[in-house]
Amino acid sequence: MPVRRDDRAPGRPAARPGGRAARPAGRAPSRVSPVPTTARRRSVKGPLLLVLALLLVVGVGVGAWWFGWARYTTTPGVLGLDEAAATARLDKAGLDAEAGDPAYSENVAPGLVITTDPKPGAKVLDGGTVSLVLSLGPERYDVPQLAGKTEDEAQDALAATNLAFGSSKGRWSETVPEGQVIRTSPQAGTTLKPGATVDLVLSRGRKPIEVRDWTGKDLDDARAALEKRKLVVEVTSEEFSDTVPEGVVISQDPTTGTLYRGDTVSFVVSKGPELVEVPRVRAMGVEAATDLLEGLGFQVTTEESDNYLGLGFVFSSDPGQGEQVPKGSTITLFLI
Repeated sequence: MPVRRDDRAPGRPAARPGGRAARPAGRAPSRVSPVPTTARRRSVKGPLLLVLALLLVVGVGVGAWWFGWARYTTTPGVLGLDEAAATARLDKAGLDAEAGDPAYSENVAPGLVITTDPKPGAKVLDGGTVSLVLSLGPERYDVPQLAGKTEDEAQDALAATNLAFGSSKGRWSETVPEGQVIRTSPQAGTTLKPGATVDLVLSRGRKPIEVRDWTGKDLDDARAALEKRKLVVEVTSEEFSDTVPEGVVISQDPTTGTLYRGDTVSFVVSKGPELVEVPRVRAMGVEAATDLLEGLGFQVTTEESDNYLGLGFVFSSDPGQGEQVPKGSTITLFLI
């Protein structure tokens, strides 16, 4: 049987059951010498930083409170008040009032507050200033007086008063030169909203009147037609005429063409044939009576009367003594 070697190192005690080595006999157990240490000091940085952090948070909170809320107040409502009442209410709230640029309003009467800056209910620095915008009332403009202006001048004038040009219509005018404004629609002085349109009535100048030739026509008819068209009728002369009946136009000036209201048309009117009184020729010799009548422009014929005796004297005439007959008429002599 082989011999077992003891592998334990010389002098090392054999291990006890359970794994613990047996102390060598006669030796006291060894003690570990304590390591000298220095007492540990407590750090102050942590609490200090904490305090600083708390102070910072408090400071930020206080600053936020101050800058965000504490130094502000609320703008009171003053809409619809006049300037004096609005100023008094703002003063009571510790705020100053100043007048801003006024503005037009369709709903707020003139002189009352339309709005404020800041708006009602908005924040404003305590002791700050609130600007008041007062109403001018509804924005309205009067149609300017444009009569006598050209169309361009009228349009410029409308634009300057915040009114718009609508359209132009031409009308004849005896008094307003062509191209100038006669009137406006609506008429001058009418109050309108901004941007409302205004129409213009422009002069076309004097209305021309065409004249017809009234020669050979009755003067009364010519007069009625021409005076109805506002022309003046003038009879420059009346002349006897063996061919043109009495009251009929012999000539006219101007005979045709274009005239204007108030212009004159002149006429020469017939008096008809010239009338001559038949003279007394009774008991005159036929030759003497013939010479007298022909000298007055008459034509002379002779006939024997019922009592003809062949004496060669005039018994009567036709037309008779004193009658007015046209010059050139025929006088018949009845001989005895």
